[in-house]
This record gives sequence, structure tokens and C-alpha cells, in this order.
Amino acid sequence: MSVIKRGPFKVPKLTEEHPLYGRLLAKEAEKLASLPNFSEDKGLFILSDFGGEHKGADFSTYSFLICSADKRVVFEEKAKELRVKHGLNDPWKEFGFKDLSYGPISRSLEEFLRLADSFIHGALITISVDQRIPSLFGLDKKEAHDQIVEIFRKNDLGEWKGKESEKVLRVCHAISIFMSLVAFSGQKILWLCDHDSINVDGKRRDFSHTQNIFGHCLAMYSDNLYEIYGFAKPFEKDAGTTDLLSLADFSAGIIQEILQSEVAKKDIQLSDEKATLAKWMGTDSSFLTKTNLVFNQQDGGGWGVGSVDIQAKI
Repeated sequence: MSVIKRGPFKVPKLTEEHPLYGRLLAKEAEKLASLPNFSEDKGLFILSDFGGEHKGADFSTYSFLICSADKRVVFEEKAKELRVKHGLNDPWKEFGFKDLSYGPISRSLEEFLRLADSFIHGALITISVDQRIPSLFGLDKKEAHDQIVEIFRKNDLGEWKGKESEKVLRVCHAISIFMSLVAFSGQKILWLCDHDSINVDGKRRDFSHTQNIFGHCLAMYSDNLYEIYGFAKPFEKDAGTTDLLSLADFSAGIIQEILQSEVAKKDIQLSDEKATLAKWMGTDSSFLTKTNLVFNQQDGGGWGVGSVDIQAKI
């Protein structure tokens, strides 16, 4: 397992044709002190989960785990043993942020997080967006959404509603930027996306449209040519991929609560389990980095992006 260190990163080729959201996000990503070195890996997994759509949320959160597919086996084996030890298979139970207080999950949480730090070679990335920002793709929300929807329609990328069209671009640009920094031509890529409004199958739009949008975004930031890039929704009761996906769910959930407390200044009381998770999110391991960036509404009406210093908040 190669030690995570900075560089050599392949800096995205940014032009004025890239959306401001993408340009700002790419510049923040370039400042990071460390990202995984995947140069020796044949395959990469991208696992994503999103949060902040519940009532009272002040931030939308988009969390991605980009990890080595080649080196995941030990983590999966250890996690399966942990599941058996704590009775998480019968009945089947996923590690989920909403279920942190569930006895077997609560009792196994610290050990589960230690396994992730010890055996996952990758980067856990969470992008948060202040919900007071109307759109990241234009000054006027309706105008921006109408434009995105029309571009998708004209290019056979499905029939979208404005809210979902913005969300799929936020997600696809973010993944593409980080892939441009850590991935290499010739690798095999699998994006496993949790069930969400951006990958529903309907009469005029389905997951294939999301995949094509992602392909367009990838090409905007990198010339990489992947041997295979595939897509999937969660596999039912598959402990290996489910436990990896749970880390993205944990990240999206706890970052939301930290920002609610520290930025929105709400009275958020962290349970013991959530405090454990927050501490874990603020600490990098030798092989798994955690990156947290937030787009914040500013007093002058504009918005900017910066890192979330979790250590200062726990």
C-alpha cells in the first residue's frame, strides 16, 4: 500500500469555459497537502452519498469516497468479521448515520472507523453548499436552471427538473475534478451512487443520462482515457460495497451537523457516537485522507469556498 503524499498531481486545465464553481473547487483541491497515490492501482471505486435535503438543513452535503479497488479486500474481510461479531447480518443492518444509536452499530463504531483508517487506501471528500446560495451556475436561480435543463434536453441528456439538474452538475463536476488529480489513463473506474434523485429511472430520464453527463464533465478536466468506467446503484446486502458506501453516508451526515453548529450557529448536541465520528473525520490516517470543503454565502451577496477545520470544532 503506497503512502499518501502530495503529488505529482495532474493540475486540471482550467479555462473561462469552466463554470465558476468548477474553477474555485479545482483551485481549492490543488492546495491540499495530501491526496492518495493511485499510480500503481488498476482500478478505482467512487462511492457517493448526499445529505442536507431534510427539513431544517442549512447545507447540502455531497460526499465521495475514492478508493483503490485493488487494495479493498482486507478492509472488506475485517468488516465482515466485525459484522458477525456484533450481529449486524441477522437481521441485516447497514452502518448508517441515522442509525448511530442502534446498539450493535454504536458498540462497533470505533472499531469500524479504525478498520477504515487502517485498510482503505483512498480519499473521503465532502463538499458542502450553503443553502442560501441560489445556484452555483448563475446569479439567477431560475435562469441558471432553465439554461441547464435546455442544454441537457438539446444534447439528449434527459428531461430534468431545475433542482435535480443543478445537483447532478454539482456532483459530476466535483468527482471529475478530484479524478483529474488522482486517477490515471488505463485504469478501471466504478462509480457506485446511493439511491438518489439524480439516478432515478423514469420515462424521460434514467441513470444512463447521469452517466453521460459524468462522462462530459470528466472530459472537461482531464485527458485520461479509462479502460472501463462503469456505474451501479447499491448492491443489496453486499457487505463489502455497503460498508464502503457507509463512510460517505457518515461523512455527509456529520459534516452537516458540524456546519449547522459552527456556521449556522444552531444548538446542535452531538451524541457520543456523533462526537466519535466528528473526531474521526478531523483526523487523517496513513492511508485514508479526509477532505472537507464548504461553499458559503457571503455578506455582500456573493459566495466563496474554503476548507472546514474540524479539529478546531471538536
